[in-house]
Amino acid sequence: MTYRNSHRRQTPDPIDIDGLRPPFAPDDEASEWLFRLRRLGIRPGLTGIRELLTRLDRPDRHMKCVVVAGTNGKGTAATTLAAACQAAGLRTGLYTSPHLLSVSERIVVDGVPIASLALQRLVARHRGMIDELQTTFFESLTGLCLAHFANESVEVAILEAGLGGRLDATNAVDKRAVMLTSIGLDHTELLGDTLTAIAEEKLGLAQAGRPFYLAPLPDDLMRLAHARVLERGGEPIELETLPPVDQSAIGHDSSGQVQRRLAPLVMAGFQDLAVREGWPTTARATDLRVPCRYEAYGVSPRLVLDTAHNTQALTAVLNQWSSEGQRTQRTLVLGLMADKDAEEVFDVAMASSLRVLCAAPRWYRSLSAPVLRDRMRSRAGSDCGIEAYDSVRLALEAARRYAVDGGSVLVTGSNFLVAEALDRLGVDDLWAPPGSTLWDQGLPLRERFPRAQSGEVAV
Repeated sequence: MTYRNSHRRQTPDPIDIDGLRPPFAPDDEASEWLFRLRRLGIRPGLTGIRELLTRLDRPDRHMKCVVVAGTNGKGTAATTLAAACQAAGLRTGLYTSPHLLSVSERIVVDGVPIASLALQRLVARHRGMIDELQTTFFESLTGLCLAHFANESVEVAILEAGLGGRLDATNAVDKRAVMLTSIGLDHTELLGDTLTAIAEEKLGLAQAGRPFYLAPLPDDLMRLAHARVLERGGEPIELETLPPVDQSAIGHDSSGQVQRRLAPLVMAGFQDLAVREGWPTTARATDLRVPCRYEAYGVSPRLVLDTAHNTQALTAVLNQWSSEGQRTQRTLVLGLMADKDAEEVFDVAMASSLRVLCAAPRWYRSLSAPVLRDRMRSRAGSDCGIEAYDSVRLALEAARRYAVDGGSVLVTGSNFLVAEALDRLGVDDLWAPPGSTLWDQGLPLRERFPRAQSGEVAV
C-alpha cells in the first residue's frame, strides 16, 4: 500500500506571502521562514524526518511519545490525552495541526503555547540544518517541536499525526502507544479513495510491542485493524472494551456531541496506558477545551464555530445544529477548500438552515463563493436562500443581521474559514475564553489588508 503519486513530491501552488491577510500572514521572521517551507510541498516518506531527528540527537527518545491519528476526532483525542497526562502530574507536550491564528498553537507544554521569542530562537538555532536537509514544512515543524519538548524536559509528548500515518512524519518517532479515532474519506488524492486504503495507511503507525488503541470502527475495518496491528507485532485494543471511566473525570467545555462521545473513550485509553507506564490512574481532565469544535463565540445572536472540513465531520455538525431551534432562525456561513468533495453534505446544509451564506477565506486553495453558491443552487433547483459574499467579514455581518430575534449562526466547512472568522471577530488568542465583543455589541467586524497593499479596499 502506497500513497498515490508517492514517487514524487506533492507541491502546492506558490503562495504570495506578502499578499496574505491576517491570520494567514506570518507575524514574525521565524513564522515567515516556516511558511516558505510550504514551497517544498508534501513529501510522503520518512527519510527526511529520520535524518532531521538524528541530527537533532533523537529528541523523541528523551520522552514517551503517543501518536494520535484519524480522519476526524484526532485533535479532540490528542487534547484529551494531554489534559489527562498533565492532570496526572506529568510534564506534557502537545503537538497538533493545523493552527488557526498562530504557528505557536501547534507546540504546547503544560497547556502553554511556545512563546514567540522561544520559537524564533528555536528556528534560528536549527534553520541552517533544515535548509541543508530540505525537509518539508511539517517535517521541519515536527523536528523543531520535539527539540523544544526535549529542551523543556517534557516527560510525555502527545503528537497528532498529519496526513495518513504510515509515511507521516510522526511515524518516525519511538512510540509508546498509538490511538486511532476514526476512518473516513479525506485527502483521497494522497491516501486512496476507499476506506480500506485509508485505513491501511493509518494502521501503518503500529509499532511492535506497543498498544494500538482503536475507537469504534465498522466491523470490516475493525477486523482489518486487528489483523494489521498484529502483523506488525502491536497489541490492538478496542477502547469500548476497556473499563468505562467515571464521567466526573472529564470536564469538557465543548458542547459538540462528537467531542462529548469521544472524550470518555480516550480517557479509558489513558487509564489503560497509565497502568502500563506506572502513571497515576486517578487523573481528572477537568479543564478540557478543544478550541473551535462546536464552540460558541457569540451570544447575541448565538454564533457557533466548528472546523469540520470533510463530509463525515460536516454531516455530524450540521445534524447537531439542526436540532437547535427552528430552521427559520438558523443561518449557515459555509466555506470549502477547492480540493474537498463535499457535495454530499449540500442537502444536509440546505435542510439545516433558512439561509446559506457562501464565503471564501483568503487562502489560495479556497473554493470561490460564487462557485459554491452555484453548485448548491444547482443541486437545490433554485436559489433557496443561498447567497455568495465577497469576503468572510461581509458574510458574518450579513449573518448577524439575519439572525435577529433569537436566531443563531453556524460557521463551518474549513479550518481556514474558521481561522479568518476568528480574526475578523477580533480574536487574537485562541486560548483566551471564547467570545467576541464586536459580534455581541453589533459593532463592525475587523477589516484586514495584505501587508504589501495596505491601501487597498478592505474585504
